[in-house]
Amino acid sequence: MDPRTTVNLYYDAWRNRAGDMTGVPLADDFTFTGPVASFTSADGFREMAIRAGAAVRGFHVRHQFADGDLVCSVIDWEMAMLPGVLTAAELLEVRDGTIVRGELIYDAEDLRRAMAPKPVVDLLERSLSDTADLVGTIDAAGWAAPSRCAGWTVRQTGNHLVGGLTLLARIVEGDAVDPSELDAQRMADTDHLGADPAAAVRGIAKRILAAFGNPETLERRFPLPAPDVPGQAIANICLLESLIHGWDIAAGAGVAYHPDPAAIAAVRDFAAVTVGDEQRARGLFGPPVPTPPDADPFTATLGFLGRRA
Repeated sequence: MDPRTTVNLYYDAWRNRAGDMTGVPLADDFTFTGPVASFTSADGFREMAIRAGAAVRGFHVRHQFADGDLVCSVIDWEMAMLPGVLTAAELLEVRDGTIVRGELIYDAEDLRRAMAPKPVVDLLERSLSDTADLVGTIDAAGWAAPSRCAGWTVRQTGNHLVGGLTLLARIVEGDAVDPSELDAQRMADTDHLGADPAAAVRGIAKRILAAFGNPETLERRFPLPAPDVPGQAIANICLLESLIHGWDIAAGAGVAYHPDPAAIAAVRDFAAVTVGDEQRARGLFGPPVPTPPDADPFTATLGFLGRRA
C-alpha cells in the first residue's frame, strides 16, 4: 500500500470526523511530538485528537510529499479559539500500512496562549456577564415558559441562580448562613430577579467578584455548602451555576446563548471530579445523558450534568 493512502486515512479523521481516529492504523507504541503536546502511545494520541478535533473548524492538506515510508504534508487548519489559519508541516512514518511516528512542526505560541488555563475569577466574570446579557433579552412570555430545570419556569430558574449566588457570596463574605437557606425550591420560589432581572444578575456578579477579589479567599476554607470546602471550589461552583443555569434559562426562553469556551472547559474539568453518584442521588444533577463521540464540548458537558442539549 502506498504510504500516502494510509496517511490520508489519518487526515480524513481530522477533516471529516472531528479527530476521531477510529479505523486509522496507528501502532500501539505510536510516538508523536509537537510544540504543544507529545505522546508515546496510540491510546493517548487518540484521546487528545478527540478533544482537539472538537475545536477544529477547517482542515486542508495543501501539499504532500513522500520519500519511501516517510510522508511530509503541509496543512492549514482553523480552530474555534483562534482567529485566522494555522499552517504546519507534519511528518508521518508508515511501516507495513501502519503509522508508527508523527512529528508536527509550527509556531504554536498563539495556540499555547489560547489553551493556557484562565484564573477561575476571570472566567466567572465573563460567564456572569454572558448570563446577564442573555437575561436582558428575555420577554414576559420567555420568563413564563418552562425551563430546562424540571418543574421550574424560566423565572424560577433565574430566581434560583441569583438566590444561590447570593448565598455563596454571603458564605465567602463570612456571614452565618443557616443550611436550610440552601434549599433549591425555596430559592426558586423567592423573587430574586425583581423588576430588572439583568440588573439583578449584574448586581450579584459584582458582589461575587468582589468577594473573590482577594486571592486569599480562594485559599480559605468554609463550612458551607459542604464541610471544610475551599474558596477555590466555591468559585468553581459559582461558575458552574452561571454557565449551566444560563443554558437552562436560554433554552427554556428560546434565546441565544454563546458561553465562553474556556468557561466550558473549566466547568467540564471541575464537574468531572466533583459530580458523582452521591450528587445525583441528592437530586443536584440528573443521570448522565449520552452524547455522540463528536459532540461539541458544551453539549458533552451538559450531557454529563444530566441535560439533553
